[in-house]
Amino acid sequence: MDSNRLEGIGHQVKGVLKEGLGKIIGDAKLTADGAAERAVGQAQNVAGAEGESVIGIDTDRIAGVGHQLKGALKEGLGNLAGKPELVAEGTAERDAGKQQNAAGGARDTAREAAEAAEAAIDPPDAAKH
Repeated sequence: MDSNRLEGIGHQVKGVLKEGLGKIIGDAKLTADGAAERAVGQAQNVAGAEGESVIGIDTDRIAGVGHQLKGALKEGLGNLAGKPELVAEGTAERDAGKQQNAAGGARDTAREAAEAAEAAIDPPDAAKH
């Protein structure tokens, strides 16, 4: 995962926190600033991300877990502040993160199966190492 994507994830998280806090305290500017920062981070993160893997883990699995965490945070903040719309946003984001994680997991499984099949057809030669 390149540093641009990591920076994007950081902006997404920071934007979600600002946006959630702005909604809770009723600060429209903070909400808008958070939404804008989240969008910038998402654009940075998404560019070229699909199908990549980091240490054998599909990046969608990593991003999916991030969305699950952000969703849970939004839900918690919404519950604390009595903001049902924030709870609903959090639930939706958490559910989307679960789906993204599952899609990445399916690609991991397919990649592992392909690697195992390739190794069975062409086993590594110990003499080459």
